[in-house]
Amino acid sequence: MRLKMKKSHKEAILLTIPAFSVYTFVVAYPLINMTITSFCDWNGVFGVDKKFTGLKNYVTFFTDPVIGLAIKNISVLMVTSVIFIVPISLFLASVINKTFWGLRFVKVSYFLPVIINKVSIGLLFTFIFYPKDGPFVEIIRALGYEKTVNVLGNVNLAIWGTAFVLIWCNVGFYMILFSSAMATIPDELLEAAILDGANGRQKFFYVTVPLIRGTIGIAVTLILMNAFKVYDLIVALTGGGPGNSTEVLSTYLFKNAFYYSRFGYANAIGVMMVVFSLIITVAVHVVQHYLDME
Repeated sequence: MRLKMKKSHKEAILLTIPAFSVYTFVVAYPLINMTITSFCDWNGVFGVDKKFTGLKNYVTFFTDPVIGLAIKNISVLMVTSVIFIVPISLFLASVINKTFWGLRFVKVSYFLPVIINKVSIGLLFTFIFYPKDGPFVEIIRALGYEKTVNVLGNVNLAIWGTAFVLIWCNVGFYMILFSSAMATIPDELLEAAILDGANGRQKFFYVTVPLIRGTIGIAVTLILMNAFKVYDLIVALTGGGPGNSTEVLSTYLFKNAFYYSRFGYANAIGVMMVVFSLIITVAVHVVQHYLDME
């Protein structure tokens, strides 16, 4: 018996070696290397000495005005994403959970933006928002507004245009997520609510939503992380401009690394992004745990 247990332990260890090796070289080592080089002044060229500068890069991070603007932009994207994606996705999920003609077409239509490459979506909306004769401008002109509106070229509007595109291309994913959660609700509970005299709105808010609260919490975490780490969509839409009006931490990290050859500072930004991600995740779980206790 002991020999069998020892053999099973050895087999378990051998089976974990491939996964552990991949994790070490793909996740752990880059993270450790990024943290170490974040304390150095380095241009990213291998063979060039890394000059240890202590906390200089982190001091720069907390005093850089562009970082402050980037965090503000990320906050706008995160808040608007949660405010709009969650209710819209819940509504769409409740719609597609019913049986009607054209249901499959509706599902595919709303989910299609999720599977389209984000760079392609960015290029599509640069055409839609084109200030001279793009579809968006033509629509507002048809509504009687004659002035030219340059959404992506205006320092005050660009971040809101970006937020709109981010919401549009992510709603479909959370619609499917909420729809799957709603499908697990026992029919008996919904029928009991109807027998108790609940109308459609009451059944949704007092039965459906409480029963999928865990899924909603997961969705909020994913939405926040997606908005926090957004990169490709912004590069395709604005490149972080005009000026720095749509700059976020990921785009600023890339520019410092590959435009300005400040890899030490770029790695410091990367480390802080990891720290912020952990803080956001823990905060969401604490709030969710508090709500579950009530």
